[in-house]
Amino acid sequence: MKELFTETSQYRNWFYSKEKLQEIREKNHASAVERVKQRMLEEAELQKSIPTRGEQPERINSPRLNPAEIEYLKMEDELALCNYYQTQIPLVVSKFPEEIQKNKFTDKVKASAITYVKRFYLRNTMMDYHPRDIIITCLFLAAKTEFSFVPIEDFIKFLPTKATKEVFFDLELIVARSLRYEFTIHHPYLSAYGLFLDMQTVLKDAKTIQVIYEKSKEFIHKSLFTDTMFLYQPSQIALATVRIAAKELNFNLNSYFSIKFNSEPKEKLDSLYKKLDEIENIIKEYEPTPLNKAKEIDARLHKCKNPEKNPNSAISRKRKLEREGLEDADNHKKKKIEDEYQKSLEEVFK
Repeated sequence: MKELFTETSQYRNWFYSKEKLQEIREKNHASAVERVKQRMLEEAELQKSIPTRGEQPERINSPRLNPAEIEYLKMEDELALCNYYQTQIPLVVSKFPEEIQKNKFTDKVKASAITYVKRFYLRNTMMDYHPRDIIITCLFLAAKTEFSFVPIEDFIKFLPTKATKEVFFDLELIVARSLRYEFTIHHPYLSAYGLFLDMQTVLKDAKTIQVIYEKSKEFIHKSLFTDTMFLYQPSQIALATVRIAAKELNFNLNSYFSIKFNSEPKEKLDSLYKKLDEIENIIKEYEPTPLNKAKEIDARLHKCKNPEKNPNSAISRKRKLEREGLEDADNHKKKKIEDEYQKSLEEVFK
């Protein structure tokens, strides 16, 4: 019989080996850099035909580019900056009234938002979409998908940064497409709670079990900022965090493990313990990106952002004129067809 997790979209589309995850990131980053480079060259060429002063200063408002001087973000830079902004999601939540924090922005909502950010940047680049906007969009989307909807007017009102609902609606669609509209996230929290209930049927120290469970949730929260959700099943992450919490409290879980897994083949148990050790090492070795490093990367990001995403750039104006030209041509074609149709009717009823 198949494990339930293997039947989920999370397993089918967002579950990888370490090697595959690295390969996806490298390909996405290389493709993004090449594409942004082409847009930079196009922007620089278009800027040459625009006077620094004169007839169009209000239409074009982007810095003059020298493509040869632009330093693009490395993959490691994007990962570090992504990590920093993920850790800001709980801080954004703290700006809301306590009642909304408690009833709307649950651990599951915050975990979904963090996971959405991770998944989004697996297929996108910060040179197109700044994480400051994406984390807020993912939080708003996660509240909806986890049935903790906050009206957009209330959501915007308590944000630490200025934003309009139009921006959110545009980004929400972009994020949803990048997620393949797969919004359900299977978190370790539910598995940890199941372990908490199960341990009480085997072990008699209910008070210590409660403390272990509460402590394990701290490690689950920490694991959200790592790659564990891409690499391991939620039940494995939950079991690893419970084991870490028990170790820190000097509580021996061997009796529980021996009872629960005594019928499992040795090879399967060895594989499980190996994965638990790997998860434990990842969580213990995790260090958040420092603010000074995030600021330094952010400053470089500002200089290599895709000009196509800047509505005031020369390339954006060119794209707008091209769209308007296509619309005019389409309208002209429709009018011609309508005129011919009306003329044919007149011929019939002469």
